[in-house]
Amino acid sequence: MGNPMPVVAHFRGDFLYNLVLIEDTDSVADVGRKCAEHSVGRRVPEQDAPYQVEYAGSLLADSLTASEAGIEPMEEVIVSYAAR
Repeated sequence: MGNPMPVVAHFRGDFLYNLVLIEDTDSVADVGRKCAEHSVGRRVPEQDAPYQVEYAGSLLADSLTASEAGIEPMEEVIVSYAAR
Protein backbone atom coordinates (compact mmCIF):
# COMPACT_ATOMS: atom_id res chain seq x y z
CA MET A 1 0.00 0.00 0.00
CA GLY A 2 1.38 3.35 -1.03
CA ASN A 3 1.02 6.86 0.23
CA PRO A 4 -2.37 8.44 -0.54
CA MET A 5 -2.43 11.66 -2.51
CA PRO A 6 -5.29 13.69 -3.95
CA VAL A 7 -5.25 14.79 -7.58
CA VAL A 8 -7.56 17.09 -9.51
CA ALA A 9 -8.99 14.89 -12.25
CA HIS A 10 -10.75 15.89 -15.45
CA PHE A 11 -12.28 13.36 -17.83
CA ARG A 12 -12.50 14.79 -21.35
CA GLY A 13 -16.13 15.36 -22.22
CA ASP A 14 -17.16 16.05 -18.63
CA PHE A 15 -17.77 19.58 -17.41
CA LEU A 16 -16.66 18.83 -13.84
CA TYR A 17 -13.30 18.37 -12.19
CA ASN A 18 -13.10 15.85 -9.36
CA LEU A 19 -10.81 15.55 -6.38
CA VAL A 20 -9.70 11.91 -6.55
CA LEU A 21 -7.62 10.05 -3.99
CA ILE A 22 -4.92 7.87 -5.56
CA GLU A 23 -1.81 6.22 -4.14
CA ASP A 24 1.71 6.93 -5.29
CA THR A 25 2.12 3.20 -6.02
CA ASP A 26 -0.98 3.03 -8.28
CA SER A 27 -0.21 2.29 -11.90
CA VAL A 28 -1.19 4.95 -14.41
CA ALA A 29 -3.87 2.52 -15.61
CA ASP A 30 -5.24 2.41 -12.03
CA VAL A 31 -5.17 6.21 -11.84
CA GLY A 32 -7.20 6.35 -15.06
CA ARG A 33 -9.78 3.91 -13.69
CA LYS A 34 -10.08 5.71 -10.35
CA CYS A 35 -10.59 9.05 -12.09
CA ALA A 36 -12.99 7.67 -14.72
CA GLU A 37 -15.37 6.15 -12.19
CA HIS A 38 -16.49 9.66 -11.19
CA SER A 39 -17.50 10.61 -14.76
CA VAL A 40 -18.05 7.58 -17.00
CA GLY A 41 -21.62 6.33 -16.92
CA ARG A 42 -22.72 9.54 -15.20
CA ARG A 43 -21.94 12.50 -17.45
CA VAL A 44 -19.71 10.78 -20.00
CA PRO A 45 -21.07 7.84 -22.03
CA GLU A 46 -19.34 4.49 -21.63
CA GLN A 47 -17.20 3.33 -24.55
CA ASP A 48 -15.45 0.08 -25.30
CA ALA A 49 -12.00 1.68 -25.23
CA PRO A 50 -9.14 1.87 -22.74
CA TYR A 51 -8.39 5.03 -20.80
CA GLN A 52 -5.32 7.18 -21.29
CA VAL A 53 -3.87 9.60 -18.75
CA GLU A 54 -2.14 12.90 -19.42
CA TYR A 55 -0.07 14.80 -16.90
CA ALA A 56 1.85 18.04 -17.43
CA GLY A 57 1.16 17.89 -21.17
CA SER A 58 2.46 14.34 -21.66
CA LEU A 59 0.64 11.09 -22.30
CA LEU A 60 1.70 8.58 -19.64
CA ALA A 61 2.54 4.91 -20.10
CA ASP A 62 0.06 2.63 -18.29
CA SER A 63 2.87 0.59 -16.73
CA LEU A 64 4.38 3.49 -14.75
CA THR A 65 3.36 4.14 -11.18
CA ALA A 66 1.98 7.55 -10.26
CA SER A 67 5.26 8.28 -8.48
CA GLU A 68 7.39 7.20 -11.47
CA ALA A 69 5.26 9.39 -13.74
CA GLY A 70 6.00 12.37 -11.49
CA ILE A 71 2.39 13.00 -10.48
CA GLU A 72 2.28 15.37 -7.51
CA PRO A 73 -0.55 15.90 -4.99
CA MET A 74 -3.24 18.39 -6.01
CA GLU A 75 -1.99 18.54 -9.61
CA GLU A 76 -4.28 18.07 -12.61
CA VAL A 77 -4.50 14.78 -14.47
CA ILE A 78 -6.58 14.49 -17.62
CA VAL A 79 -8.19 11.19 -18.51
CA SER A 80 -9.79 10.31 -21.83
CA TYR A 81 -10.61 7.37 -24.01
CA ALA A 82 -7.65 6.16 -26.07
CA ALA A 83 -8.04 6.40 -29.83
CA ARG A 84 -8.85 3.11 -31.48
